[in-house]
Amino acid sequence: MSIEKENFVKTNEMYGSGIAVEEYKGEYSLQNAKENPQGDIWPEWCFPQRRLDGENVPSQKAVPWKLSLGNKQQAVQRVEQLLVILEKLIR
Repeated sequence: MSIEKENFVKTNEMYGSGIAVEEYKGEYSLQNAKENPQGDIWPEWCFPQRRLDGENVPSQKAVPWKLSLGNKQQAVQRVEQLLVILEKLIR
């Protein structure tokens, strides 16, 4: 399922990659996404690592590459916290 354009911020023009805001069952997240040449935006997927016999090995199942922000109120608070951090870093 593609991502709606109004929920996507392109961060790299050359590769069409960026960040999408997603809502699923009342939980919000920032999703790594990419725009294809036709203009469709698709989520990026990854294989998270797990420990097996003392080694990191990729999981067998791909999952969306995202950062969970929590419910609506938590998501707003966390994005505000990120903005404060970003403002300190760029001064």
